[in-house]
Amino acid sequence: MRSGFLIFIFFVFFFKTSFADDHLKKHIGFSETFFGNEEDYQVCYPKDHKNFFYSIFGFGILATVLGAMIFVVKSRANKQLKAKNLIIEEKNHDLIASITYAKRIQNSILPPKEIISALEKNLFVYYQPRDIVSGDFYWIHQTENILYAAVVDCTGHGVPGAFLSLIGHQAINRAVNEDKLTSPTDILDRMNSYVKTSLQQEKESALKDGMEVALFKLNTTNNTLEFAGANLSLVLIQNNAVNVLKGNKCTVGSIQEHVTHAPITQSVQLSAGDAFYVFSDGFADQMGGKDGKKYKSVKLKETLLRIVNNSPQQQCKELNEEFISWKSNLEQVDDVCLMGYRV
Repeated sequence: MRSGFLIFIFFVFFFKTSFADDHLKKHIGFSETFFGNEEDYQVCYPKDHKNFFYSIFGFGILATVLGAMIFVVKSRANKQLKAKNLIIEEKNHDLIASITYAKRIQNSILPPKEIISALEKNLFVYYQPRDIVSGDFYWIHQTENILYAAVVDCTGHGVPGAFLSLIGHQAINRAVNEDKLTSPTDILDRMNSYVKTSLQQEKESALKDGMEVALFKLNTTNNTLEFAGANLSLVLIQNNAVNVLKGNKCTVGSIQEHVTHAPITQSVQLSAGDAFYVFSDGFADQMGGKDGKKYKSVKLKETLLRIVNNSPQQQCKELNEEFISWKSNLEQVDDVCLMGYRV
């Protein structure tokens, strides 16, 4: 029985092997697919699968060629972009270097540090340009017992404002030093004339740029304060009360048909402990806080009232901290110039 079973198994194996050799062929490979005849093989694919593989192969070649072309084009574009970026970077570097040097020129028109240091027991200046150069500037002139000082806010900021600041500085210097004018009204009136002449604003096609000015004259012997403003005001704090000496609705320079006379001079008698401030609109216009809104002049007056009893240098420090805190990570919107004096 056992030997018969083994013989049976042998015949079955031999039969299957012979059948496979005669009727089945190996699975077709790459060469048979692309170069052979499917009729010679038994396969599980449709007979037209050769065309399908031809399509895939052709698409692969096309994709490779397109990829190579894209790579070459992109490489050339990157090289050109890199070259252009290098040119832009060099020009930008040269431009920044030029403006940075211009800042040195503009700083030369500001009062020397020696003057500020000599007045630091009473006076401070918080000066924060928005850009490298500024459209705001401050001016100080002192005689034996008379202190003249001004904050000037020129149209615009940056380079255009800086150009105007040079014109404004020359105008106020000529009015005081050459023409020997002493009244704030007369100084602003003559300054206006000089600026309009420099900008040739008598012509119809003239530039309409100008500047806002807060100018005060303080007699340090009897503490008499005189003020005149062109669109800028003076904030006075006496006995913990805030008063505002408003400037006239006009500017120095520019074409203003409605303006018929120079800003009016206002006089105030000061006492020990009194303080006053003149400033451009940069601080009040700064966006910030939790809602991203303007600081506003009302809040600025509240801040000045809060810090008025501190020393001038401490006031300047606290104003700087207040401005930075309010602005936070937002951009500075304008130049800031604020001058304070405490009797």
